Amino acid sequence: MFEQAYAPRWRKALKIKTILQDAYPNDLRQARVLDIGCGNGAITNALAPDVATIVGTDIDGTLIAEAYAHAAPNATFLQSDGAALPFADEQFDIVICAQVYEHAHDRPALVREIERVLRPGGYCFFSGPNKLAVLEEHYWLPFLSWLPQSIADAYVRITGRGDEYDVWPMTYWQLRQLWRRFTILDYTPKLLHAPQRFGVEDELGRLHILTRLPFAFWRFMAPFLPNFNWVLVKQS
Repeated sequence: MFEQAYAPRWRKALKIKTILQDAYPNDLRQARVLDIGCGNGAITNALAPDVATIVGTDIDGTLIAEAYAHAAPNATFLQSDGAALPFADEQFDIVICAQVYEHAHDRPALVREIERVLRPGGYCFFSGPNKLAVLEEHYWLPFLSWLPQSIADAYVRITGRGDEYDVWPMTYWQLRQLWRRFTILDYTPKLLHAPQRFGVEDELGRLHILTRLPFAFWRFMAPFLPNFNWVLVKQS
């Protein structure tokens, strides 16, 4: 039961590891890693055997307790807000910020904290949804993220999905501005063009036929894809 419940996150961990192995210029096994918004620690613990040390943080104490119950030997977990991290400057080689930004109330503070705790030349794996996605991936309602807040709240209530729309995705261009102090390596087109290489073929499912499209097409479509997968490099 445990393995079945954690399987989707383990697949995401494989994607993250494969991307970092492709992008990170040093030995990943020597890296000090921080996983912000780690949830129940499934991804953190899955990555632990491939890095030197890894710390998972999440604002939800219940999830942190669950993460501790299955902690890898070199994994540590702390309850913390990503916009106010309890770490010294330049402490980590790699930061993971996967599907977190859209839940943060202060996105600029989150970015500043990631930049602060990363060493010069450090790497950040970043993923998150596109505001322009036709199907919103948290509530699975079409065009939800396109709507003004008041209308989105009403849409969520009318469809019985919740009391309010509590997710705040951004567009491709807004995110590039948010991360403007970093060098951005966009891996999203690479994932779609070569899904087997990055362990995401199962996520595409019936859409695997799209991988036959040329890489140039995916680069052109990058601003309009439903989810982004970037590697961000802190400038020295």
